[in-house]
Amino acid sequence: MTTYKDKINDKFNQFTSIMEANTRGVKIGCYSIALLGLTVAVRRVRPFSRFKRPSDIPSHFIKESRELTGTVEGVDPTKGLLLINHKPLLELPFTSPGALPVKLSGVHVKGHGISWLQAIVRGSQVKFIPVLKEKDWVQSEVSLDQLAYDKKWKTINVAESLVGIGFADLETPAIGSKRYCQQLHTAEMQAERKRLGLRYYVKPTREFVLKLGRTMYHFIASRTAKVVAVR
Repeated sequence: MTTYKDKINDKFNQFTSIMEANTRGVKIGCYSIALLGLTVAVRRVRPFSRFKRPSDIPSHFIKESRELTGTVEGVDPTKGLLLINHKPLLELPFTSPGALPVKLSGVHVKGHGISWLQAIVRGSQVKFIPVLKEKDWVQSEVSLDQLAYDKKWKTINVAESLVGIGFADLETPAIGSKRYCQQLHTAEMQAERKRLGLRYYVKPTREFVLKLGRTMYHFIASRTAKVVAVR
């Protein structure tokens, strides 16, 4: 005969079974949601991906102005491109290296600029923000941490530095963030004021030489005329 105590035990066991089943279901649901979220995050962040071609860079990286890092392995002397070995957030030991061709956004690098890049930037770790993907390269805002005279590290804008010393010209239209383009225009005005670079140096020198030549010509002509008059 079933007693009142047995009924209570049966009800308790039924309740415990239901709770255990629900708990397992909740755990499975939580694990599934977490796994789905992790999958979406990995696909969006791409922590293991090493970008070697412009097409490797996801479009949302450009829309979100995602900053990337890498080491400049070389400089293309014909196109003025930085060949950057991109460093992913999490490096895997079996990933093969490869250089991503990066163009300094908004500028055309001249001959002296190529030498400057090879001497200053090559072999250094840089940060770059892709702004436009093209077939053979990706235009980017590139910055470099450099040790200043006061022994403190300073972040420099590579394109701005080249324009400021006259080793690069601005392209029209300049591609990049508003702040980036303003920095380039400011650097160009500074170069004009200081008359640095080849295009700001040749013209004043030529005018000076021509003026000096005309002065010397008139001086010699006047002296010759005086000598002839005395004779």
